[in-house]
Amino acid sequence: MHNDAGATTAWSAQQWTATAYQLAMQSAPCGIFMCDAHGVFTMVNPAYERITGYSSSQLIGKLRFDALHDPSELALRQGELASPPVRDIVGLHPDSEMIASQGAEADWTYLRRNGARVTVTLALSRLTQADGQTAGYVGTVFDNSRRPRNGLQLWHLLHHDPLTGLPNQELLEERLGLALERAKTGSDPVLLVLLELDNLRKLRDTLGHAAADIAIKQVAARLKRLCGDEHVLGLMRGSLFVMISTGRNTLSAEREAALLAEVSRPIPFASATLHVSASIGVSSYPTAGNDARALLQRAMLALHAASRSGGGTARHFDFGMQTQSARRNHLESLLREAVETRQFSLAYQPQVDLRTGHITRTETLLRWQHPRLGAVGPAEFVPMAEDLGLMDELGAWVVDTACQQAVRLHAKFGQSPCMAINISPTQLRDRKLYGVVASALERWQLPPGYLELEITEGLLLDNTRQVSDTLQSLRKLGVAIAIDDFGTGYSSFAYLARFPVNRIKIDRSLVRAISSVKNGDAIISAIIGMAHALGIKVTAEGVETAAHARRLGELGCDEAQGFWFPRPLTAQALENALAPIA
Repeated sequence: MHNDAGATTAWSAQQWTATAYQLAMQSAPCGIFMCDAHGVFTMVNPAYERITGYSSSQLIGKLRFDALHDPSELALRQGELASPPVRDIVGLHPDSEMIASQGAEADWTYLRRNGARVTVTLALSRLTQADGQTAGYVGTVFDNSRRPRNGLQLWHLLHHDPLTGLPNQELLEERLGLALERAKTGSDPVLLVLLELDNLRKLRDTLGHAAADIAIKQVAARLKRLCGDEHVLGLMRGSLFVMISTGRNTLSAEREAALLAEVSRPIPFASATLHVSASIGVSSYPTAGNDARALLQRAMLALHAASRSGGGTARHFDFGMQTQSARRNHLESLLREAVETRQFSLAYQPQVDLRTGHITRTETLLRWQHPRLGAVGPAEFVPMAEDLGLMDELGAWVVDTACQQAVRLHAKFGQSPCMAINISPTQLRDRKLYGVVASALERWQLPPGYLELEITEGLLLDNTRQVSDTLQSLRKLGVAIAIDDFGTGYSSFAYLARFPVNRIKIDRSLVRAISSVKNGDAIISAIIGMAHALGIKVTAEGVETAAHARRLGELGCDEAQGFWFPRPLTAQALENALAPIA
């Protein structure tokens, strides 16, 4: 009887311990999780569900514990999770045959289910079996946003960028103002340097937000090392870094080169390598202005000038930039009006078959003739249209007008040259491009074979699903695809084999090298031979002499365009050029 009572008492204590253990897990104010040796969740408590926004059914058996971490941060600190440092040995549940090696606490960034970031303190411990094998992990997570913070912590949060920890715009403007006040007292110059990544949008579009974030964080770390105590370094917005220093009024060419070179060093990311470049804009007190607003505005003008020149360079403010900026602002207003009132026309540059001399296709060139300003060059207004988000509307008008012209020529002569239309990067990345082209062809009842879309090879290097799907859809529709300016940049026949390309257009710089540069003929001949082997036609651009045209024909080039043949023609002049000789 006594023995039975003792057994009952022992059993009740064991049951009570297990129940208390479960209650503690359920009511704990901090998040607690357990996972197997592969890191897959096996248990989460309600607090962990609240912190992450995921339910237990969405986590257990489905996700690894590191799947909730900010990918950009995880890529840099993966080793800290793979091998948590051991501090001491702690006991577990009394019935467990395992021990836990307790890892040190560290702050991490979680991405909640709704995409919001939350900073947490994570303590991760490894569960080890009696034989020393890892059985799994247990973690505790504290939501730092719910912890009481002192005034200094709150001030830091309000005045620093959460991604890089650098001073934000508010703090930078305050420090620039203070630097100017001190400089005015001592007559010292103040240097303001803006540095912005050139291709962050492309990086984000192709590899995602995690890649963009890690690029910004790596660049921030590199700039910190370069700046040291000589500059105040901060992040104003996006990828726009700011450097402020006193006692100097210019940035030397050597310093510029060092900054640009440091930024452009490859950045490891997962199984890929990130390549970024930057533009720099520079202004200084007192040369460019006497107050913070003027210095920032003028450094920004210099930065925009560097970006528009192709990026990867630095520009120093001069007052001529203000004149250019005023013209640009004026043109932006006029351009919006021009798109609404259709102040544009198309010119047509023929492409000639080198065997027959016939005009087989014609490149459509956008022209803007303003009532008061006269002709505004496409090199000036096309990038502006891109920046203003007008290119889709303008591009749709070009496609429609080119189709209309092809139909008119076909009705008059029984045939029409193929209309080659330049497509901008924003148009090709837009899911609406296929619909725009298909609608124009249907509206004018034009067979798709009369239309060719010219794109730059850089778009193929992006290799995004959207670009690939759009090109494949257009080819299935029957529209031809051409690669413009081939032979510059990253020209490669590897991507030509992966994408539905019908034609490449050899860049004019290679055409000029024929018979004048060592191996010039050999390069052209190799390009033509490899293209033909892939079933791709070849057109040479910038043909300006009879000798160039003759040699290209001898090398097997299919077509040519340039000033040796007709220059860009109006619609009426194109009709005259196509009219049969009586």
